Amino acid sequence: MAASKAQRAAAAKKREQAIALKIAGLDWATIADRTGYASPGAACTAVSEALKVNIAAQGVQAAELRELTIRRYDRLQAAYWADALKGNVKAADIVLKCLKGRAAIEGTEAPTRLNLDAQRLGDEILALLEPATGDDGQ
Repeated sequence: MAASKAQRAAAAKKREQAIALKIAGLDWATIADRTGYASPGAACTAVSEALKVNIAAQGVQAAELRELTIRRYDRLQAAYWADALKGNVKAADIVLKCLKGRAAIEGTEAPTRLNLDAQRLGDEILALLEPATGDDGQ
């Protein structure tokens, strides 16, 4: 039989108390004693499950926010697109910023390239790989 609304509310309150106690730095045994969990393991499991649910909910909210932001970029880009194609520099700048912002949110930006002195790096790697020589040169 499913838990009643009152039972679910009591369980949620118990989990909240356990989370607060863990944040305060208490050990699982103390948390179990203070909140009424059967064991330290049960208290740990309850907190871990609550955190997983919270993380999943945050993931859904973050996805919704990303989608909303992308739609806003789309609308803004559409509003300035024709003027940008006609050579309006300010409109073109706005369109480019929209494209860049959308790419950042979607994760499609080109990776940043690092400018390294390849020869120096190669020499350092070779020096590390060379066998150590003794005083006699062997």
